[in-house]
Amino acid sequence: MTAPAAETQVALVPTPADAPLASTLIAELDADIVARDPHGPIHGLHPGEHRDPRLRFFVLMVGSEPAGCGALRALEPGVGELKRMYVRPAYRGRGLARLLLGALEAEARAAGIAELRLETGPRHVEALALYRSSGYENIPKYGEYARSPDSICMAKRLSRVR
Repeated sequence: MTAPAAETQVALVPTPADAPLASTLIAELDADIVARDPHGPIHGLHPGEHRDPRLRFFVLMVGSEPAGCGALRALEPGVGELKRMYVRPAYRGRGLARLLLGALEAEARAAGIAELRLETGPRHVEALALYRSSGYENIPKYGEYARSPDSICMAKRLSRVR
């Protein structure tokens, strides 16, 4: 795995979830999900969710290029959900997904989130490996995923920033 070049700046940029760039990245993610499992559900942003004050959407920039995205949504006090995490194919294999996950966890901590949950599927083997190696553990299905046979729900207790 090669890291981004040292001279290339990597940044997590807050972006409205309904901005054109966010919409493009979400559409790419949805296409990736469908390509992996044409009959599986897509638990993405729901109509109107981009206006949900509990949702914060971010774009991962590598230099001046958008390389991926992710979102955080508050579920209840101290509990949040990681949503829409995606790295574009051209940027994969460089450790950017791990950087993106770490940056989103830092944002969650700063927002007072002590537990971060997520949902993924069995065909997302790279995502499952990343989450497991980052300390996420399987939990019972929750919320909108409770009856989804293809959902895998995971959570991680976030340590406090010192």
